[in-house]
Amino acid sequence: MSTSTTARTPAVKPRGECARCGLSYALYNNRLGHHHGITPSGFSTGRKCPGVGLPPFFAVGA
Repeated sequence: MSTSTTARTPAVKPRGECARCGLSYALYNNRLGHHHGITPSGFSTGRKCPGVGLPPFFAVGA
């Protein structure tokens, strides 16, 4: 019986910038995953951001 273990590194998930709140979040099927909206002062609104489910934002020329 072998007792050796190998450390698995977690898969790196692709990320994208939300066009509504401007923060980077994980992408699922090339769409932004669930996240809460952000107030102008940087606090969470506690409600789903309107950018959830949209394609990520890419700056012109990027």
